[in-house]
Amino acid sequence: MLILDFDGVIADAFTECALVTWYADHEPAAVAAKPLTELAQAMPRQFLDRFRIVRNYARLLDDFMVARDPDAAYITTVAGYEKLSSRQNPKKLTSLVKEATAVRAALRDQQRDEWLAMHTLYPGIAGLLQRHRGRGTSIVTAKDEASVWDILTHHRLESTVVQVIGECSDKRAAVLELAATDGLRPQAVTFIDDHITNALAVRDTGATSLWAWWGYHTADHIERAIQRRQRRVYLPELATFAG
Repeated sequence: MLILDFDGVIADAFTECALVTWYADHEPAAVAAKPLTELAQAMPRQFLDRFRIVRNYARLLDDFMVARDPDAAYITTVAGYEKLSSRQNPKKLTSLVKEATAVRAALRDQQRDEWLAMHTLYPGIAGLLQRHRGRGTSIVTAKDEASVWDILTHHRLESTVVQVIGECSDKRAAVLELAATDGLRPQAVTFIDDHITNALAVRDTGATSLWAWWGYHTADHIERAIQRRQRRVYLPELATFAG
């Protein structure tokens, strides 16, 4: 069984993720009424610079919201990121995440072609999914399920995946559940994720867990991976990857 993360493993959607984060405190319908190119160009350069930093640390949509804090420009370590993240107001954070999800849905529904075009597949991913068609391939991701299915369909890959678990904050539990549902032990699973925390958490189940080197990571993550002897997987390997 092959289980994959989505953003940072299957597709890159940096600008789309930045966009829903920046416009999280706007009315979704009003945002979706403007062309996506106009919305993207209107994002301040300072915010985009902060988001580029935060994206390397983030696992969830909640985590992206740290980029809205001007102090995110000075993050240089995991500890610094976590300190800034911890000072977010929980109630406000919940509201921002809800609204960001609504903005994403509005853009997906009202500017479908333009929104889909913001999601670029990494080289070799389409071939990997096609070769594993019919072998129980699933996606476990922080992105919402509807968005993932729409993007897969856009790339004609919807039939290569049997299940998508979206808005997932506990990938370890999700992997165990998927394996158990198919009557498999975790050792029968190969899991690929670009965030070291997820890769290590799933590895501890006994699954073969691979850290996607082409995704988002930091120097701290590399050091942690070295200390834990976490196996990496590189994009060129996907051409012959058996899983």
